[in-house]
Amino acid sequence: MTGEENRLKEYLHVVDIVLEVLDARLPFKSRNYRLQKMLGRKERLVILNKADLADKKITGYWLKVLAGERWPVLAFNAQKTFTPRRLEKILLARRPRDLKYRRSLRLMVVGIPNVGKSTLINRLARKFAVKTGGRAGITRGPQWIKMRGGWEMLDTPGLLPARWRDDAGAFALAAIGALDFKVIDVQNTAKWLLKHFSLREKTFRAVARCYSLDETKGEQGAAALLQAIGLARGCIQRGGQVDMEKAAQVVLRDFRRGVLGRISLEKPEDYEHLSPQKGD
Repeated sequence: MTGEENRLKEYLHVVDIVLEVLDARLPFKSRNYRLQKMLGRKERLVILNKADLADKKITGYWLKVLAGERWPVLAFNAQKTFTPRRLEKILLARRPRDLKYRRSLRLMVVGIPNVGKSTLINRLARKFAVKTGGRAGITRGPQWIKMRGGWEMLDTPGLLPARWRDDAGAFALAAIGALDFKVIDVQNTAKWLLKHFSLREKTFRAVARCYSLDETKGEQGAAALLQAIGLARGCIQRGGQVDMEKAAQVVLRDFRRGVLGRISLEKPEDYEHLSPQKGD
């Protein structure tokens, strides 16, 4: 990671605007604060990607909080068919006025793994310019992409901080696909996610409907809930026992694809210093 960070620092000298991509379901924890420090006062646009998978109301709160920073912020769904003129208009407004020799605008996309950087680039380029996938590590190294209008965009590998704040942060990152399951156990991640779902009645009702479960199952704990989902989805191994590993994979896959509905994993009020002002 140190080598990648050093390489990014070098590229910062040749790009004009940075697109910092966060996961709309996890805006705070999906932000690499080492990267934040590295960017300093570099001109940028903050993008809450995968907004179609996050709770719309909670995303609105996040937009309000992040708008308090000096950079523009935009909720974005890179999977949806769209004309990216709004985003292009914002970028043009941030274009440095002292570009030498009237050269083309140079952009750089940064963020942690699996927040949708490459998909965003493909939408902006209006072509399949870079590989995409639902797992971390698809982008192996920086690569320049020619955009319409002569713009140039640099795609970069996802950068995770050297350490995360706590276990909950690690499980949250694993849930959205930013951490490989060689690092974080898949069953414990699914149990953490189910426990999180149980804390909100509306969210848990949606999960219970999806798997045809009795809503009282949430009171029995995450392990019992995961076992019930395994039974409901036919995750049975020899001997008639529930295959908990397979059941965990089902839960995580359904969450990441939005099968369980629009679910956010954190709210601004979860962090005292980010809480919106009363009356907002």
